[in-house]
Amino acid sequence: AEVITNVCATAGMPLEIPAEVENFCCGMPFGSKGYRRASVEAVSMLVTAMVEWTDGGRLPVMVDTSPCAYTLKTCGPDLPANLQRSYRQLRILDGIEFAAEFVVPHLSARNPAAEVVLHPVCSATKMDLVEAMVSIVEPFAEEVVIPDSAGYCGFAGDRGFLVPELTGSATRDEAHEVEAGDFDGCYSSSRTCEIGMTRATSRPYRSFWYLLEETT
Repeated sequence: AEVITNVCATAGMPLEIPAEVENFCCGMPFGSKGYRRASVEAVSMLVTAMVEWTDGGRLPVMVDTSPCAYTLKTCGPDLPANLQRSYRQLRILDGIEFAAEFVVPHLSARNPAAEVVLHPVCSATKMDLVEAMVSIVEPFAEEVVIPDSAGYCGFAGDRGFLVPELTGSATRDEAHEVEAGDFDGCYSSSRTCEIGMTRATSRPYRSFWYLLEETT
């Protein structure tokens, strides 16, 4: 959060993090395990809060973890009828979209990286944001690489904590490509996926926001 705030300040983009945001969840951890009622209740509480935070949708909402952004963008049909109209007024942006539209155009690289590697997470791929992710990184690196075998990392929310062998198996080919390269940094848009890729490659994966901060 501090890194994103710093980058937005450099870009002259006001950013507010609601004080009570830590009390809310998009509901995906429940839904992915089959607890639909808990999932709907959690995301309904969050959407209700977002309506208040955004002054009824006047301000866009940036969600800096792609799986959570995807969940919020696609939760509409599951919400109670009384929230449907308010939900449609919200503009929910993944961090990649937010950076591309509001931040990167106002930044200039002072110390660009040489070569970086990206891991597009599944949810970013579903939202068709892979090209956008490359476009926001390109001004801050001389070369941007997505491994040919990049794909599902196997972390699956929290499965990677419980069954790390899943991540090891799912990322084997991609990890070999990354280990064979000489990269200045490895970046993605989901903290848990970054943990999985760090384990697989023994190289630190971080949010792309760190690259924006360090090069500007």
